[in-house]
Amino acid sequence: MINHSDSDHILCDCLVIGGGPAGSVSASIVASAGHDVVQIEREVHPRPHVGESLMPATNDVLERLGIQKRIEQLRFPRKVGVQFVNASGKASMPFYFRKHDDRPDSETWHVDRAKLDHCLFDLAAEHGTRTMQSVRFLRLDRDEPGNHEVVVDDNGKIRRINAKVLIDASGQQSVLAKHFRIKNTEPNRKNVGIWTYYRTEKEVFADKTITIIAKTKEANGWYWLIPVDSKTLSVGLVGDVKTIQSSASTNEKRFLLYVSKNEFVDNYIKSRELTQFGEFIAAKDFSYSASQPSGDGWVLTGDALGFIDPVYSTGVLLALKTGELAGDAVVAGLEKGDLSKQQLGSWYPKYSEKVDLLRNLVDLFYDREFSFGKFISDNPDCSYQLADLLMGRVFGKPSTDFFEKVLAWKKTLTHSDYSK
Repeated sequence: MINHSDSDHILCDCLVIGGGPAGSVSASIVASAGHDVVQIEREVHPRPHVGESLMPATNDVLERLGIQKRIEQLRFPRKVGVQFVNASGKASMPFYFRKHDDRPDSETWHVDRAKLDHCLFDLAAEHGTRTMQSVRFLRLDRDEPGNHEVVVDDNGKIRRINAKVLIDASGQQSVLAKHFRIKNTEPNRKNVGIWTYYRTEKEVFADKTITIIAKTKEANGWYWLIPVDSKTLSVGLVGDVKTIQSSASTNEKRFLLYVSKNEFVDNYIKSRELTQFGEFIAAKDFSYSASQPSGDGWVLTGDALGFIDPVYSTGVLLALKTGELAGDAVVAGLEKGDLSKQQLGSWYPKYSEKVDLLRNLVDLFYDREFSFGKFISDNPDCSYQLADLLMGRVFGKPSTDFFEKVLAWKKTLTHSDYSK
């Protein structure tokens, strides 16, 4: 970690802006290759963060980092599957990952993000990254490949950091995407998320748990129910921003109103004698993407690159994967002396193709005329393709024709089939 009393001017090979999973993975990869890396984080670890449910595909990056045993020692609940509840309150059979693939890495965790993110940040430091906390990005003063100059606020002290290459892992702040005016909100879905926590004195949640996704009748929305330890449940509401915000005057009233309207969620909380604690936190949940992933001397990762609806818990997976891919591209670029836009974004076309599969899966969730249960019942041979998608196993896999089969199936249905 850099001492905050050090020089006002810092030189490095690579500056990583952001101390979340994407930034820490990139920093670990670039630093472990022998390059001088500085990583800045505007808060101080451990800091709370939403996004507690992982996808099994995260295991690939975590295994590469050699950090899985350390995460196991944090004793997070194992996530063994997912269950969906329709807007009428009817729950599907739980989807257990190992029923489709019995390997241990088909399971993952429900995590305390404060602990997970801190663990990854510490790992970057162990690999040689010079980490700085409570440091805010202010502006990019010089956009010159091989000699960028960034101005930061380090606990009230203005400092300048010169770097050959920049990695923007600043999350939804998207500091470089905003600087270059390349951040575009997607028009099709404008949601808001409100979340809080419930707790009981009893140990009501097992070591092996599932994520529950329950649809609402109103606001075309849904809830997440995620046990984060044996006594604590993360509960979030996601739905149309205008509908939810107009329903009541505060986030607390909005959240509790919608919970009271949803019999499944209300009963789930009451039957376990859970009591709400902490704040009701809200954030815009708009899907967006940058129009380009990189430029000469800089590259975007994680939520700084793009954000898709979190119904399938894709956030940490995409953060880890983009952190890995961008880190590898930076290492190769530094070694070749090529920090061009093309080199730093060379991984993006294939990555984007795979993320589009997850976007398509999100679209099916919001499609009121589509039922996964009906489709798989009629097309049982597609169950393993759906399993791979729900586990996030899209990277490094052959192309899937799952969505072509969905489209063909929908064309065979009559209007009366949709209403069944």
